[in-house]
Amino acid sequence: MAPLASEPDSLEQLQSAEQVALLDVIDNLRYQGVGHYDIGLPQLIVCGDQSSGKSSVLEGLTRLRFPTKDILCTTFATEVVLRKESEVKIECTINPSKKRNKAQQLELKKFRHSFSSREKFSLPFIHDEARKSMSFGTASEKTSFSEDILQIRYTGPDVPSLTIVDLPGIIHTQIKGGDAEMVQNLVKGYMSDPKSIILAVITATNDLANQVVLEFIKELDPSSSRTMGIITKPDKLDRASGSESHFLRLAKNQDMPFDLGWHVVKNRSYEMSEASATERDESEKRFFATGIWKSLSRSDVGIDSLRIKLSKCLLRHIRAELPSLTTTIQDAITATESSLKNLGDPRESKDQQRTFLILMAETFQRITSDALRGNYGDPLFTPSVIDDKFKKARLRTQIQNLNIAFATAMYRKGHNWEITDSKDSSPLVFDSLSSDAVQIYDTEIRAPYPVARASFVLEYIGAHVRGSRPAGLPSLVNSYVIGQIFKEQSSKWRDIAYGHLKEAFQAVKDYVEVGLESLMDRRTYSLLKATHIDAQLEKRQKAVEAKLDELLVSYEKHDLILYDPVFEADIRDIRARRHLRNKTGGVGSAAQTTDYPAHHLLTESMDDFTNSEILDLMQAYYKVIFISNVTVLAIENCLMTNLEKVFAPTLISTMSQEEIHHIASESEETRTTRTELQQKLEDMKKSKLVLNLQAFDTRTSKPPHAVLRLLRPNCREAMYTPARPATSTFTPQVSSPQPSRPRTPSPHLKPSEGKLTPLLRSIATEEIQVNIRSRDQWPPLYSTSHRSYIATLTYTQYICDADQESSVPNSI
Repeated sequence: MAPLASEPDSLEQLQSAEQVALLDVIDNLRYQGVGHYDIGLPQLIVCGDQSSGKSSVLEGLTRLRFPTKDILCTTFATEVVLRKESEVKIECTINPSKKRNKAQQLELKKFRHSFSSREKFSLPFIHDEARKSMSFGTASEKTSFSEDILQIRYTGPDVPSLTIVDLPGIIHTQIKGGDAEMVQNLVKGYMSDPKSIILAVITATNDLANQVVLEFIKELDPSSSRTMGIITKPDKLDRASGSESHFLRLAKNQDMPFDLGWHVVKNRSYEMSEASATERDESEKRFFATGIWKSLSRSDVGIDSLRIKLSKCLLRHIRAELPSLTTTIQDAITATESSLKNLGDPRESKDQQRTFLILMAETFQRITSDALRGNYGDPLFTPSVIDDKFKKARLRTQIQNLNIAFATAMYRKGHNWEITDSKDSSPLVFDSLSSDAVQIYDTEIRAPYPVARASFVLEYIGAHVRGSRPAGLPSLVNSYVIGQIFKEQSSKWRDIAYGHLKEAFQAVKDYVEVGLESLMDRRTYSLLKATHIDAQLEKRQKAVEAKLDELLVSYEKHDLILYDPVFEADIRDIRARRHLRNKTGGVGSAAQTTDYPAHHLLTESMDDFTNSEILDLMQAYYKVIFISNVTVLAIENCLMTNLEKVFAPTLISTMSQEEIHHIASESEETRTTRTELQQKLEDMKKSKLVLNLQAFDTRTSKPPHAVLRLLRPNCREAMYTPARPATSTFTPQVSSPQPSRPRTPSPHLKPSEGKLTPLLRSIATEEIQVNIRSRDQWPPLYSTSHRSYIATLTYTQYICDADQESSVPNSI
């Protein structure tokens, strides 16, 4: 971190309105609970081992009497807010953790203790009362880790503007049921935040190797870029001893260099335990003016210079962190709004639940219609790097690919035998234009048995013919043999077709699941699936299987019947090819053999002719349109047609109100999540408003009423109310309506400057404006000027918006 030499050198210079406003911004953000949402805040944290003198340092900084011994049962952080004001006032409250439920938060916010003087303030009493309050909602009142924060706000005429988070002393020995581990986890949690400036308090009366806080620094701030060391009890060292020289080198940032350096303070001695703060400070000054300590710079010793150093350090740190903090909060708002949007609208009432289901059904019909046509414009079908659900959503593409794979498998492997003209002939090969489904089908389906035509005709068909000769002339072809061989050749059709239907049905199921899950939460989908969707899909599965059985009947059980005139032409062509093959020993083309005289076929022997005729008839009949029947009549008609009716608005009309409530009501988890997100969004928006106000205040030094005139220069003067302290009921005074008169633009505005800037509009329209009705609703850290300013600004915004669209100069 850069040196602080360019900053103001006196405490009075650190009391400007801008610097106080910067501290108030962070305090207000902490009040809004920003830290509970894993958003780090720039802050000073005081940490050290037990008996390290941490309490004495805090007492010197705050002028409040801290107990000289650590309270072992305290396992919560204490935020000390110091502000310079004319009156002395000490207010103690609890800022409950956002992990508490509403009832617990309201109960803890009741904790409030006020003191009108330092003498009446008792920190041990406040710690004890806070511990009791924080035990509300826990299993017992025993000491336990708490994320609640005790806040002590101290104002007075001689108080520096500073905010410090005091952490419990680090316990070395495990006692009282795990206090040591809980305290260490609490301290480490604060120290690990990269936005925390660590004030590591070490005592000169103990060896450095025995002080655990230094080990934590090595672990959590290895670069030592955000740590300042504070040495206490230097007066306890023997003069001119080696230990004194060692701690002097440490104070000069030599032995253990920190970017923020070291500082040395002298604690109260027992003899001065009842001395005043002034006497304590004078004693400290005399000590550092003697001995080897006088060699140190006056800015590195004493409680007075420590106040100035810490104030400069904190202000510089806040200024550096505000831009990134603003970005982080805006990112949190965006992410929270997105999460709420994903949850959808609340579904508490019966009408909301019914409306939700109808809307989802209408949307499902629309996207299903697109999916069936292959119109992939909806975001559901957009490719994602996260998962491949979009592939399942593209239903038409999935079915097309499966049908192509089915057709390819039927042509390549649908027959039982691969009959070739020679043993070296290769089966039909398809190119790789197909999808992955082709490879899957090809892997799962057995290849046909290769057999030469001559061998098949002589041995297999001949055996069938000899065992099935009909009455009449021996040369007649028995149609029974043709049917029998065909059934054996097509015996794989059923398994292949059923496997294809199974894949197609799974594709439909996958689409329905992806489509519905994109519209509703998993619980609602699961209930809807169990009660209605599964039954609808089961009907379609049974229908498509029944259709396949129907299509297979004619091939598996009936005699071969065909009236297609193309069949006769195919037979004539096959016979001509066979004759040419017998004559030439090769394969002729259809053009060469179509007109070949049929009487030449009689040169074959009677059995050869019969056997070859049977094979030719079987192969001609094998070319029928079974593939088209399966893809069109079964899959398209029975599975795909009207798929959107699986979940249609008409289905909702058949449900009882109890059934709708059972399906569409939100789960307890969803309701809890929604409540938490809404609370987070509210807190983040209030935090954003705090930052916007701070940004606005640093751009102008005008008082609120003058700012309002600048905001709305064309509004009637009587509409503005001067800034004033907020009361329990805020009622702006508005004069009687004036007669309308022509509007004249403000002379200091240009024509291009006629709109309210986004910053000021966001300030004026944030949700926090609802809190102006009651003083008690305002966070205690808001200054009176801020409360009056927002109230006046909000009311003026309403009036001016109703009156006309006004202007604001871009210079704001």
